[in-house]
Amino acid sequence: MKFIWGKKEFTLMIIPGANRQTVRIKLPHSSLYVVPSVIILVLTGFCVTIYLMNTTFHQTTSTMQQSFDGQERQLVDQITLKNNELEQLQNNLIDLSQQADEFKVKLEEIKKLEHVIQLMSETDGTSKKSGALPSGMASRPNPDVGGAEVPVTSQEVTTLVSSTKQDLTSLVGEINTVLVNLNASEVKLKEAEQLRTITPTLWPTVTHSITSGFGLRKDPFTLKPSMHAGIDLDGELNDAVYVTAAGKVIEAGYDDEHGNHIIVDHTRGLQTEYMHLNKMLVKRGESVTKGQQIGLMGTTGRSTGTHLHYEVHKNGVQIDPSPYLINDRKDDH
Repeated sequence: MKFIWGKKEFTLMIIPGANRQTVRIKLPHSSLYVVPSVIILVLTGFCVTIYLMNTTFHQTTSTMQQSFDGQERQLVDQITLKNNELEQLQNNLIDLSQQADEFKVKLEEIKKLEHVIQLMSETDGTSKKSGALPSGMASRPNPDVGGAEVPVTSQEVTTLVSSTKQDLTSLVGEINTVLVNLNASEVKLKEAEQLRTITPTLWPTVTHSITSGFGLRKDPFTLKPSMHAGIDLDGELNDAVYVTAAGKVIEAGYDDEHGNHIIVDHTRGLQTEYMHLNKMLVKRGESVTKGQQIGLMGTTGRSTGTHLHYEVHKNGVQIDPSPYLINDRKDDH
């Protein structure tokens, strides 16, 4: 290649080799400046492009690194939070298991109470035996403990979850059974208390001296055999006379045979009668409580001296009061 300079232009000659035609290219003189400038501009643009791409790459890489670091920190925080939550759940599960054990102890105490109620309400003194306290249960709320710290395994947690679930399911069933039994026992206890209240088990007087018992005897006036339908209790004039069971006064009056007398109905076919009173302290239709004073001892009516004639009627038939004389008034109140 060879340049041939002219005034306003130059010729670019390309000699390819022997036996080949020479190529001549005429270029303006200004191209000597333009071409290098273009080349320089192209190279400059290329370099700028490479620089910008490199800068963008580094910025993108930095941004991605920052984003990755942020996501990594966020992931680590989430993992830490999940681990803390898992540890808290494990602690809650352990607490729940301990509470279930404590609840077992309370349930056994309730069973004991149920057993006592059943004993109180059963007339024959028999009831279903309740279970004993679980073995190995701590009697103190905060026992002294110790031991090495061993990490909890997932298998141990799973086992504890299963065991606690079974315990709670069993406890719910036992609680339902106990509640049913307690309700039944409460009904029986109320019935027993009501029966005790309306059953004439008290002595009607302070004295326990019986001057004439129930059954056949010689009549004190005619000296002929006669049926004594109650018992005579000795005492002094105006000694207190008490009703032997709760009920309602169905008669309070006077006649020549019974004198001042009171009849109290206790329901369930039981009635009691108090005769020869010097004074009556209740009226017909009045409700009385067990052990309440209802009159004063006297000798009115067909009587040879101061005493109380006391009768018990069952379904309209006069029966021996002696089996009912169980408690002193002070023992029952």
